[in-house]
Amino acid sequence: MPGTRSDRERRLYRIALNRGGFFRFEEARKIGFSRRAASHRVQRGEWERVGKGIYRLAFAPPPPDEDLIRIALWAKNPWGPAAFSHETALSLHGLSDLIPDRYHLTVPRRFGRKSPKGVTLHRADLLPGDIEERAGYLVTTPLRTLLDVAKSPRIAPEHLEIALRQALSRGLVTRRRLERASEKLSEAARRRLRRALAAIEPKGIRA
Repeated sequence: MPGTRSDRERRLYRIALNRGGFFRFEEARKIGFSRRAASHRVQRGEWERVGKGIYRLAFAPPPPDEDLIRIALWAKNPWGPAAFSHETALSLHGLSDLIPDRYHLTVPRRFGRKSPKGVTLHRADLLPGDIEERAGYLVTTPLRTLLDVAKSPRIAPEHLEIALRQALSRGLVTRRRLERASEKLSEAARRRLRRALAAIEPKGIRA
């Protein structure tokens, strides 16, 4: 049951402030806000409409990951988690000096929306162990990210090598876990991963 106006405001603030003030109208509706109430708050400057069905509390300080949070809210769906992956995940984990010109997001196979400008969608049904939670969005784990990169021929071998070296040296993954997880990859992806691991062995990286 929706509470009083002040109760509703507090509940919305608790939801939105954890992600830089962003929220979906569906979340506001579930705690008692109507479309009319949303329109009034936008007119009064209390809320900002930043996308279809996506709002932001105007008083909240803009978060550094504003684009990631907004895209994550757009990608929310009933079929499973959507998480930043591939080159974007490499950057978020500090495993590459690549500067991606697009955001890479893995969404469930049943996800039917077209990608917005500047976003590349990859379709896969992620498991709970494949993802990590950040403030307002999800990112694939270092292990899952490295496996995705191994499967992606568009990423140059040297960037895979850099990412592996960083992940192994920082203890984010182990060679044994990589080798065990790589059994599910295609033969081409396994070869890419084996070559990259072999390339960094002389540098003393063993795990």
